[in-house]
Amino acid sequence: MTGDRAHGFRYALRQPGAVTFTSAGLLARLPVAMIALATVLLVSNVSGSYGYAGLLSALFAVTAALVSIVTSRWADSVGQTIVLRVLGVLHSGLIVAFTASIVVEAPVALQILLVIAAGATSPAIGSYVRARWAGLPGDPSIARAGFAWESILDEVIFTIGPLLTTYVAFTYGLATPLWIAAGCVAAGSIWLSTARRTTPPVVSSHTGSRSLTRVLRSPGLRPVVLSGLGLGVLFGSLDVGVVAFTAGQGNGEFAGIALACFAAASMVGGILYGIRPWPGSVLSHTQIAAAATAAVMLIVPFVPGNATLAIAAAAAGFCVAPTLIGLFTLTRGLVPARNVTEGLTWTNSGLATGFALGSAVAGILVDAYGPRFGLGTGLAGALCAATAVLVRATAIGRNVDLLPQTPPQGPPAPAWNDDPVPGPHPDA
Repeated sequence: MTGDRAHGFRYALRQPGAVTFTSAGLLARLPVAMIALATVLLVSNVSGSYGYAGLLSALFAVTAALVSIVTSRWADSVGQTIVLRVLGVLHSGLIVAFTASIVVEAPVALQILLVIAAGATSPAIGSYVRARWAGLPGDPSIARAGFAWESILDEVIFTIGPLLTTYVAFTYGLATPLWIAAGCVAAGSIWLSTARRTTPPVVSSHTGSRSLTRVLRSPGLRPVVLSGLGLGVLFGSLDVGVVAFTAGQGNGEFAGIALACFAAASMVGGILYGIRPWPGSVLSHTQIAAAATAAVMLIVPFVPGNATLAIAAAAAGFCVAPTLIGLFTLTRGLVPARNVTEGLTWTNSGLATGFALGSAVAGILVDAYGPRFGLGTGLAGALCAATAVLVRATAIGRNVDLLPQTPPQGPPAPAWNDDPVPGPHPDA
């Protein structure tokens, strides 16, 4: 660990195949930062209701969160290649169909059906990519650096995504960002499916528990997932609350700038956290970052204007990335090696479910009481995220194991159906 330290990004990216799968994952998950905001912009303008826009955004996110648990087991059973190709094509087509249904003002029932179908076919790209990092051989610090790198890329995505979405929406039409998202997810998923060199191995078995929540019951994992849910509420409510707040200030296009400030500051926080080892445990790092996020969010509902909103959002964002890196790292240490994909997907699903809840609740509160109540929903989410890892610290610390994880020698536990369950991997 001289020149290129095992903890460094450069060392991790020099691993065979790493640049390819992380680049493909970047393209495939760019739509994650576009779809929710683009849906709110399009639907609120067509329907005139932030509540309905938040509902559709929530239905998409919660369906993706629930079904991704099943599709991640499918990926473990048959390998990521076929799953990425099937879901990438279906998801892209359904985004196009959903967008068209909004543009032509199709019946509400059809719009709801299409948004649910689009969410159900959403590939858990973040989990698949993190699974590849977890499956790389060698020092466990490679996976930690990889997780930090992916969190930084998430912030790059959430910096570019809102800016791209608002610019394209107000320049070329409100539906255009969703057309772009459909193309990105299809191209990125197919590209990632071709990176077979780093595909986690398939490990099959037909015996054992079929419970859908078997991995979730891993000791210490539930408070981590709950913390992720709280962060998801923060993210979802910000999308709706910021759009409504900036529109109320007479400058709706500023929403993209404010959300980009949040993401850019989070990227900086992720770089500073991931670029070197820090004293203390991963759990303590996560607790400090989550508590700091909650403290900053205390001021967000009370900002006087757009400029101060952007500053407060940036301060909150700076604390979010270390929290996310910590949650994913803890997840890896709390589940068996053969269930890493599914474990990471549970944490991602907590984020997605929270995002759905935050979008829906914030939309309702904005319609009923105004934008500041939408922003206040984010504060509630941040408090939930911090409380979960602080109150349940003993359970997490007692069970986490961040030593190198080797593939299981015996048969792994099977999936919830008769399909065999598999090996290491994890999306958001």
